[in-house]
Amino acid sequence: MCAKWIWYPGDFELYHNLVLHSRREEYDYAYPVMWHIERPQSSCCFSRQITLQEASEIIVYAHGKGYVRAGNQKIGAVGKPLRLPAGTYVLSAEVVCLETFPSVFIDTPEIATDETWVAHFNGAARKYADCSPAFACKDDDPAVFPFSYKEIRPVSQEEISGHILYDFGLETFGPLHISRTKEMGQVDIFYGESREEALDEEYAYLREHIPAAEGTYTCKARAFRFVYIKAERGVPGLTAEEEFLPAEDIASFVCDDEKLGRIWEICARAFHLNAREFYLDGIKRDRWVWSGDAYQSYMVGRYLINDRDITRRTIRALLGRAPYFQHINTISDYSMYMFPAVKEYFEASGDEAFVISVREELLALYHFITSRLDEQTGYVIARPGDWIFIDWAEMDKQGPVCAEQILLYQVYKTMEVLSPILQTPDPDFGSVGMHHYAAGSGTVVPFAEKEETEDYAGKAQELRASILKDFWDPEKHAFIDTYASGKNHVSRHANIFAILYDLADHEMQEEIAEYVLHNDAVAAITTPYFKLYELMALARTGRMAEVQDYIDSYWGGMVDNGATSAWEEYDPRRSGTGHYEMYGDKYGCSLCHAWGSGPIYLLTRFCAGVYPTSPGAKTFAVAPEPGRYTHFTATVPIGSGKVEIRYEEGHLSVKADIPGGILYWKGQEIPLPEDIRVQIG
Repeated sequence: MCAKWIWYPGDFELYHNLVLHSRREEYDYAYPVMWHIERPQSSCCFSRQITLQEASEIIVYAHGKGYVRAGNQKIGAVGKPLRLPAGTYVLSAEVVCLETFPSVFIDTPEIATDETWVAHFNGAARKYADCSPAFACKDDDPAVFPFSYKEIRPVSQEEISGHILYDFGLETFGPLHISRTKEMGQVDIFYGESREEALDEEYAYLREHIPAAEGTYTCKARAFRFVYIKAERGVPGLTAEEEFLPAEDIASFVCDDEKLGRIWEICARAFHLNAREFYLDGIKRDRWVWSGDAYQSYMVGRYLINDRDITRRTIRALLGRAPYFQHINTISDYSMYMFPAVKEYFEASGDEAFVISVREELLALYHFITSRLDEQTGYVIARPGDWIFIDWAEMDKQGPVCAEQILLYQVYKTMEVLSPILQTPDPDFGSVGMHHYAAGSGTVVPFAEKEETEDYAGKAQELRASILKDFWDPEKHAFIDTYASGKNHVSRHANIFAILYDLADHEMQEEIAEYVLHNDAVAAITTPYFKLYELMALARTGRMAEVQDYIDSYWGGMVDNGATSAWEEYDPRRSGTGHYEMYGDKYGCSLCHAWGSGPIYLLTRFCAGVYPTSPGAKTFAVAPEPGRYTHFTATVPIGSGKVEIRYEEGHLSVKADIPGGILYWKGQEIPLPEDIRVQIG
């Protein structure tokens, strides 16, 4: 029996989400998040039926204050020795915690807290308690996130005007420890992702001013590669640590393109640095959880480290708790990304229990989205407080935006897949505590009284027909941004979505590829964020060589400019410190951004060609597309195992360590027996 601290499901994620989004800083001020964030429950009852052959003594450890019951009898306070009577009864602990969130821990030979306990509020909203192996001792605190730390040292240091600039060689994240004496006076620290930023005392994003005192001062964990330290007198000592979550790379990809190895390294480093409590956008500037950024991290995480934990935490943090009064991150498209995110997680993991755990939020979010559609057209439109984003790009948004409608189409398609899970009452708790929320009002509707399952497939078909009628321009061979303004402007975004979400048929996809994706007159995409989607669309239409060329030129350009992790944006027309400018700030461009890790997904999902074909990857496909590579070797995680692929000038060798795989190669479909290498060509 392994005891663990337990809490109400979602409280851990909501608390750490709240803490994380209160930490951002710029220059010398705090920069709190701009959207609504749910708080964890302040009180909770934890209970389980037990049977004791004889009386026993326990201590119910708790973060918070409260009392313990044995059946209907109150027997004392949490945190103190208690005498339990013999017999069979429900043991429960009522706990309140205003500072963090309620949690309890019991570890005796007869009784231990774990995921079999029930968490609820006076009998309502009953769910199995949540827990983690990371919190398995009485002295642990779930409110302290369990990061790991290792000492790191600068690779060089340079004296500048009597002060020291340290270069740690790689983008990193963690706390600095400054050893100073009172005689040194105030110590000023300037952090930089680049040398120029660290030395720019006026515009460096992150800095700290340490008052005169004796002894070692520990700074907040921050992002940096370079650190410039100034004291009024003398030179303080410096040590540093990297703060991280241990995660082993399962995927690898090596080919005849030498630069690709360095590209893979900067993408993997950016991913790992941003894989923390949740998937962050970047480690220097925002350090926030954006649903669009996270959606791409889910993709990379599945393939690089076969992640499930961070994905689940991130989805829960973004969903928060129903009811909803604004879109996730205030962005309509970011709310809609949650649906394919959950569906793709389920397809990769088969984790139906997680889908069940967030179904109330998903259903409430679905009704929130559909409550804000235009009453006449059924289209997504901008309501007060909504941000219609899609990408940092010139786009005609003077009316219903086509890209938004295609995302809505994907929401309907996702609900069609997930509906059997979402609409099934919990086998242990039935409909107790399960509610939907009437569209946009916050009015509670008990689960049992909800109408029958909607015709999601019918809604998807109806919406697709409307999109084709209103947004497809046969003369331009493309989807226009919007019809409302009369401009019939074409950008790449809706056309890319039409390919990725199977709204466009094969003939239309070929037209889009020729008249949009290969048309220099259509404004190019400059962010790695949407560039990933464009490259996915090219791969989907059989243009792998183009994908490989672009990875070389775009991410290779970052490497050529000294990147040690993937950037938020790269514009080859810029030079020098111009690469660091963004959002009107001199160093606004993040040089370690999660959405820059896309090549890992492109190479494993499309070039190696590995993807699930049924939930949990009980069946999966291996459909390599070598493109212009004459040889490559790849290891790709799938389900509970992995696939090894070797390609050499037309010859292919594939081995999977789990059953259920089918190799698709040059028109052939070849079963992949478990642990037996298949060679062809």
